[in-house]
Amino acid sequence: MAGTHDDNPALFEEDDHRGVYIFTPAGHNASSPLQEKARPVKRRRVSSKRASAAAEVAPDTEGATHATTTAAAFPQLFGGKESAEAAGLRRQVFDTAWPVLDGRIKNVLREANRTTLEDVSSFIRDAEGDATRGTRIPAGFIITGPNIASQDLLFEQLSEALGKATQARFVRLRAAGAPNLKAALKKVIRDATAQVSLDGGGGDGDDDGGGGDGDEDAEVAFGRDGRKYLDYDLEGLHAFLGAQQDSSRRVIVAFEDSEAFESSLLTDLLALFHSWQGRIQFSVLFGIATSVELFQARLLKSTARQLFGAKFDVVQADLVLDNVFKSAIAGTQATLRLGPTLLRSLLDRQRDQVAGIRVFISSIKYAYMCHFYANPLSVLLADEKSHTRQLLQPEHIQAVRTLDSFKAHVEAAVDARQLNHAQSLVEDDSYLVKQMVEQRQKKQDYLMQLLRSLHLLTSMDIVSGRFTDLYVAALAGGLDLTPTIDAIKRLGADDVPALINRLLTAIQTGSPDLDLPGWEDEAEELISSLSEIRDEIEALAEQAREKGQQALKSKFTAQSKVLRTTVVAQKVQLSQDTAKLTDEDKAFGKAIDSLADLLTHNIYSDPIDSLFLHEAWAYDAEAPYRDVFVPRPGTTFERALTRPHGYLGCECCSKAVGTLSATLPTTCILYQLYLETGSLVNAADLWSAYYALVGEESDAGLGLSEREALVRFYRGLAELRLMGFVKQSKKKADHVAKVKWLL
Repeated sequence: MAGTHDDNPALFEEDDHRGVYIFTPAGHNASSPLQEKARPVKRRRVSSKRASAAAEVAPDTEGATHATTTAAAFPQLFGGKESAEAAGLRRQVFDTAWPVLDGRIKNVLREANRTTLEDVSSFIRDAEGDATRGTRIPAGFIITGPNIASQDLLFEQLSEALGKATQARFVRLRAAGAPNLKAALKKVIRDATAQVSLDGGGGDGDDDGGGGDGDEDAEVAFGRDGRKYLDYDLEGLHAFLGAQQDSSRRVIVAFEDSEAFESSLLTDLLALFHSWQGRIQFSVLFGIATSVELFQARLLKSTARQLFGAKFDVVQADLVLDNVFKSAIAGTQATLRLGPTLLRSLLDRQRDQVAGIRVFISSIKYAYMCHFYANPLSVLLADEKSHTRQLLQPEHIQAVRTLDSFKAHVEAAVDARQLNHAQSLVEDDSYLVKQMVEQRQKKQDYLMQLLRSLHLLTSMDIVSGRFTDLYVAALAGGLDLTPTIDAIKRLGADDVPALINRLLTAIQTGSPDLDLPGWEDEAEELISSLSEIRDEIEALAEQAREKGQQALKSKFTAQSKVLRTTVVAQKVQLSQDTAKLTDEDKAFGKAIDSLADLLTHNIYSDPIDSLFLHEAWAYDAEAPYRDVFVPRPGTTFERALTRPHGYLGCECCSKAVGTLSATLPTTCILYQLYLETGSLVNAADLWSAYYALVGEESDAGLGLSEREALVRFYRGLAELRLMGFVKQSKKKADHVAKVKWLL
């Protein structure tokens, strides 16, 4: 587009009917590639048959694209000195590690709500042949709990499961997308017909059978006769379903956040569905965060009598989070370990901000991407077949010697008088490479000891705390067994053998959630000692019963302490004394001490940052995660507007930091003027100040004409409004109001 509006009458006639046009100042290049680019062709929706046929026509193109994407390696680090083989190995390790975890996560999510999915599918399937139902609508009340973010996963799984089990059309409704009856009916008809079209069923009607979301009512053809119906008329849905090859006319409508819907809207929808029940088999599902009783109280009694309901409970989001945590983060299949600082941020965000499980999974994947993309030492996570030792460069050696764990390891060797070892680490590159390769096995030993200790600790059922909290605490400061040992010492003679049996079972079976196999072959001594203590306590309990003693007690139990009352000079004095212990009680106390010592020597773990070279296989950077998943747009906008040189990289803005300069972008100049005003900004005063800075009579030398400056001013003010800094004032028409950012 060349010239201005006045200089090009042809352009004026062509764009006269438009609300806006593109203004290009004189002297700018008119033949830019973006302006000469032709208008893109409108894309049409095609059925799955056409899509599959198109995929068969050009399979080589897709395969070539996939091969190109797979072959693309990460950038070479160390200022470009990293070898291409090492960068490709980092990409290969990531491509190998994440799919394994992704598959385990998907399996956990499928199994999380499997019981609920089966129960709901059975109810919907059996409700059709239930003679006691009559004409009532089958209604499933699903108690999802207060975590709204977890409902998306549940209803997505319900859509897949019910579609396969009942051959029904599944429609999901949310209160934000269905504010009134007409919008709700449009949504139901559009989604029900779109599923048929996308599945390849395709009647003679239009693919876009539901109509639009606008205020205008569209007429859409349904069925074989070509008759047109309004896009919110259920008669059209009935005609469309009747034209399909399959005989199923069942539609399942799921109200995800049912408490957010207006009571009158629910009443009207259910009454309408009930009136069509003989022609379209409607079933409804309600996601309820509170209780069925409170939800029923919002409905009319006549509406409630039209429902044939059943209640279903689902697995709470916290349990799903724990299962995903065990499988993807703490499990033995996890190639990368996330540090305690990052994990604590992830868990706090899930609990405080009530984020969905998919956000948690995305956070894990982002941590994997950051580690393998930006850490050159991540090549050490490759298996032995990758010839990692041959790929190590002098830059890798130098990077290792700058790590905090390397410094701590050398200092510990000096303190232990292992001077030759410390000197070789600092001076001998080949010796350091050998130690780096050997750390792979030490890492596996550390992780195995950590998971086994946590599994034994949680199997006792006396620890007050969730596995996620115990795991994070163990990584940060090691395992603290003091509360556990104190609780064990207060157990009775009947509880200790049961606890030992749980420990023996945990050693033999391991943990399927952690993918941790049993280790009874490696813990023969521990199993033998636990069995001896159990047999000894059971024998002592039997001896005490033979002597008429009710229960064994030790010096740690409350029964061993008695309260004495003494009256001296008409004053009551209370004192605590130890009850007399029998020989069996004393032997029981010694057995408890032996059990405590045995567990202390076998259940332990060091902090993760105490291991040499833990930076290669553990990621604990919180800043990238916080910037991406907890963004602060207000701070980002403010920094960009006050210091645009950091983003643009131009010389004209490098000297203007926090000050007004005519060389700054228009939006940055207006923002600086915006900061100097009050809550209401006079648009005319703002324009006068701006034009005085960039106009023809300004000292800066830009010399913009009034027309060009005015166009830039309008664009800059529109960008400030788009970023949320100003809005139209209702008090004064010629003013704009400031908007307070929640930074």
